[in-house]
Amino acid sequence: MPMIHWTRKLMERGTSQPWQQVLQEVIGEGRLDGSALREFFRPLEEWLRNENLRNNEYVGWIYDGDYCKHSIETANLQVFGGFYNVAVELQLTSWLVLTISCLIGALVHHHQLR
Repeated sequence: MPMIHWTRKLMERGTSQPWQQVLQEVIGEGRLDGSALREFFRPLEEWLRNENLRNNEYVGWIYDGDYCKHSIETANLQVFGGFYNVAVELQLTSWLVLTISCLIGALVHHHQLR
C-alpha cells in the first residue's frame, strides 16, 4: 500500500477514533516507534558529532538559571516540563510534525520487517 494512501486513511479519521486504534487498523501496529528514523539518521548524527568534536563546536546553550520573567511573557513563552515553548501558535504545528514524523518512522519500521 503506498505511503500516501496510508497517510490519507490516517488523516481522514480525524479525532473520531483513538489514534492507536486507527494506527492499528491502517498499518497493523498500535504503537509508534521512532527507532527506524534514528537508525536511518545514525550516520548523519555520528558525522555531525565527529565534526563538532573536530572543530571544537559547542552545541546547545549554557543554563545559568536566571531568566527574566518579563522577557518570557513578552515573547509569548510558557514553561512546559522545564522547557520554554511558544504558548499557542505552534502547538498544532508541533503536534502535526510529531505525528507525521512518528507515522513515517512506523511505516519505515513496518516495511523493514517485511
